[in-house]
Amino acid sequence: MSTDILFTGWSGAQIVPEAGMWTSPEVIPGFRFDELVASWNVVTPPGTWVEVAAQVMDESGKRSGWLVLARWSSDPAFTSTSVAGQDDPVAVAADDTILGRDGRRFTAYSLRLGLHGSDGRLPRASLLGAMVSAGARDSAPAPGAVPRGTVVGGVPAYSQQLHRDRYPHWDGGGQSWCSAASTAMIADFWGAGPTPVETAWVDYETPDPQVPFTVREVYDESFGGAGNWAFNTAYAGARGLVAYVTRLRSFTEAARFVEAGIPLVLAVSHQDGELTGAGYVTNGHLLVLTGFDDDGNPVVHDPASHKIVSDAAVRTTYDLGELDRAWARSGRIVYVIRPPDVALPEPPAQSNW
Repeated sequence: MSTDILFTGWSGAQIVPEAGMWTSPEVIPGFRFDELVASWNVVTPPGTWVEVAAQVMDESGKRSGWLVLARWSSDPAFTSTSVAGQDDPVAVAADDTILGRDGRRFTAYSLRLGLHGSDGRLPRASLLGAMVSAGARDSAPAPGAVPRGTVVGGVPAYSQQLHRDRYPHWDGGGQSWCSAASTAMIADFWGAGPTPVETAWVDYETPDPQVPFTVREVYDESFGGAGNWAFNTAYAGARGLVAYVTRLRSFTEAARFVEAGIPLVLAVSHQDGELTGAGYVTNGHLLVLTGFDDDGNPVVHDPASHKIVSDAAVRTTYDLGELDRAWARSGRIVYVIRPPDVALPEPPAQSNW
């Protein structure tokens, strides 16, 4: 039996706030879920920001309070942050994820979007949504095959190692910037990355100033890093792309995106000897899936670049089974990022995208 995963989203036409607040209809997924990850795409003019919160109902019918997942803006003058320390007896807001208190599972949820600004200016939302799932972490893959020799061309390769120890106030420097580097690759692939004028503040010589720029945009002050999943997709959404966090059930599902010309960002974790050729170990890492080689193994742009300080070491191929086990540690989290006019593949009956 495949893993239960459901993504539900509302478009900008459906999000009609009153007094700067919009609350989604209640979603009943039809299964008991143990994790929720929200996503939002908003444009935030200078001086404006949004608050994203979720409320869940457990199996006994008890509801949590409104748990804040983000106070977020693309305005550099605003400090975007998740909110730590929310003491709720039903659920826990753990950075980008809602989890059950003491192992509880949930049967329903709602999202709330608060729009904040001044002088008559407010953010404009084009997407608000959430992925919920049950028992996804370390789950077995759904059966199926992957296409051999199918690769999305033109995805740039950015090594986080080129930025080692730069801007250490952002999570210690480039050695921790895998998520932002991956997001930057996808944004530039779609032509939505920053311009030279936007990156002019980067104060060291680098071929890839898009990476520190993206770090600044996705950094989560409370989390203390650039790896907040939803902040990364929110950045892409603010640049005119459609972007959100979800989970897939297998590389077979991922291959459908590749065949549609859509590269994906994957969240992985592996220890010594678990991912042949990686050259590093990690408790949490992001990389870009671009396709599959002639043997059916994943072709990726890995910003860790085997710890080699070179963009030329970013593109690599890993063993399908080994990378799937590493990906399963996160419950097969992906960032789906695409322009509005690029069609998604047809989703499964229990739609996770």
